[in-house]
This record gives sequence, structure tokens and C-alpha cells, in this order.
Amino acid sequence: MPTSDPPPRPGRDPGGRIAYLPPRAARARKLILRSQLGRGWIVASALFGVVILAAGVLFLTRAGHPGPPWVRVAAVSALPAGTVTEVAGPAGQVVVVDRRDSGLRALLAPPGPCPVEAAGAGFARPCTGQRWDADGVPAAGPGQAAPPLRRVPASLAGGALYVDPR
Repeated sequence: MPTSDPPPRPGRDPGGRIAYLPPRAARARKLILRSQLGRGWIVASALFGVVILAAGVLFLTRAGHPGPPWVRVAAVSALPAGTVTEVAGPAGQVVVVDRRDSGLRALLAPPGPCPVEAAGAGFARPCTGQRWDADGVPAAGPGQAAPPLRRVPASLAGGALYVDPR
């Protein structure tokens, strides 16, 4: 006796998949779902889209300035290329900006009686005798004990230097 496959169930094709809906039936199904969700859901989703769009516009109109915790330190025009400059920084510290090489480095230092200057490949505060190497590590030698200089991320945006003091 030959075996035969059972006849397909209604609503399914012989392969066992869900039946194909023609375009007209698919549109009708979308209308049914839309009416089941109600206007409240449609209005809420449109409002959510507007909020997302407004947030994107606000983010883009900041003209590339980094937000908190970044702090504006100085205008780039006040930081000549090829020099080491000390400028006022966040939380009572000073920012030592090193533009001697082709790049830009920013280091946080405690305030002192005189500015930090370039000394060879490193840094020095001549009035106190404090010296640091190129990485901000205190150098051994005569003078007051120097706290290390802490390198911080720096960013140029909109003609100004911003640092992240965290």
C-alpha cells in the first residue's frame, strides 16, 4: 500500500510555510493593525520622532564644541606654535600647553609663583628649581620636590583649546 503525504492544512502551503498574502490583503492587514493600535500610539510615535530629530539638530548646531566635562582653556591664537605656554585651567590648576613638536599636548600642573617653561625636551619652573622630563615625570635634582604633571586629553574646536580634566 503506497504511503501518501497528508493533505496540506488550510492557510499553509505544501512546504509548511505561512501562506503568501497578496499586496491587497497585506494593505488590509496593516490597516487592521493601525486601527487596533489607535491614534494614541501613532501620535506618541510621531512625537518621539520629533524629539529625536530636535536632539540631533541641537547636537549638530553646537558647532563642534565638546560638551561637559571638557573645559575651554584658551584661544588657539594665544598658543604660539613651537613654544610651551602656561594658561589658567580648571579647578585652580594651570594647563601647560606644549606645541614644540608638530602636535599639541596638554598637561595639568599645580599653580606656582612663576610659569612652567620649556627646558630641553622637558619642562621647568625656574624660580623654584622644579624640573620635569618630556612625559611630566619629576626629574631628580636640586630645588623643591616637584609634583608630576598629568597629561590630559586636548581638543581643538572652533578656534579654541578644550581639555578634559578628569
